Amino acid sequence: MFKLLFIVIAGTLVYFLLKLCLYLYRPFFLSKTFRQIEQMYDNLLTAADKDIGSAAEDFKAWQSGDRVIKTFNSEDEMIERINTAKTAKAHEEELHEKFLRLRERFIGDLKKTSESIEAYRRYLVVKLKQRQEAALFASAVISGAMSFDEMSAAAKATMIVLEENERKLDILLITGDSNLH
Repeated sequence: MFKLLFIVIAGTLVYFLLKLCLYLYRPFFLSKTFRQIEQMYDNLLTAADKDIGSAAEDFKAWQSGDRVIKTFNSEDEMIERINTAKTAKAHEEELHEKFLRLRERFIGDLKKTSESIEAYRRYLVVKLKQRQEAALFASAVISGAMSFDEMSAAAKATMIVLEENERKLDILLITGDSNLH
């Protein structure tokens, strides 16, 4: 009987000490998580800026009369490529702003905060992975190691994951707005 009472008291004490440690560690963990997210976001913006710069350089080369670029592209296609790159960067910035609003809105609600962190982190991880795999897939299609249909299926699956995470952030924003009123 005494052993059982000792085990219950020791277990309860360990439980409360663990809860206290988690409570004290939470701000440090959140800070580390937000730094990681900012790092991934900065990497994504750097890649977007690189895309815009590359498209602008190609357009300048096209305007100067580079025969290789002139053969494969028209002026409208070159301008559209620049605009697409700028739109993609603006989309990333908009999504990051949504995350920052969610971060501020749910500062006291741990469940909603963790949902928004997880959705946005997953989005960033998949988006960065997508950017890395794009060149690999293109070279695999060119070399014949992968068919165009396989590449399209992989790209479509990635887009579905990205859209799900974007939708999750939108839902959190909408439900957060409805809880405020």
